[in-house]
Amino acid sequence: MRDVVEGIVLALFSLVAIWGAWQVPAASPGDTWAGIVPFAASVALLALSGLLLLGGLRATQTGHDVAEGGGTGTLDILILFAVALIYQQSFRWFGYVLPTAIVAPVVLYIFGVRNWIGMAASVVVCPLIFHIIFFELLGVFPPYGEVFDLLDWFRG
Repeated sequence: MRDVVEGIVLALFSLVAIWGAWQVPAASPGDTWAGIVPFAASVALLALSGLLLLGGLRATQTGHDVAEGGGTGTLDILILFAVALIYQQSFRWFGYVLPTAIVAPVVLYIFGVRNWIGMAASVVVCPLIFHIIFFELLGVFPPYGEVFDLLDWFRG
């Protein structure tokens, strides 16, 4: 029964998030829509909540519903969803370098990486790899921060 309730709550939360993503203004021609990341995260959360709901309904119908809960990871999903939304929104204020450097070790920690050297290296390696892939190889224009942008500092 717990999975059913969590699935319903996550589905409602994701529907509100989808509505919020649709509130992001449309992109000008040639630009990427700024709401694509929160929209994709919201749709993924809706799909995961649907799977959780279906699994919970199947368990209660077959009588295999376990009262102690099997560690569904709902809290981890919500935390990762919040991190994704904050990460995407922080591009507007701080560009991509600073948010990526902050979020990379946080996400690695959520996924179970506990090696402090690897997490510290991700602060530099992730923004560098993303810069090379997206902005150098794919030719995507980097989002510049309105408040502060480390990319300006690196370029001098």
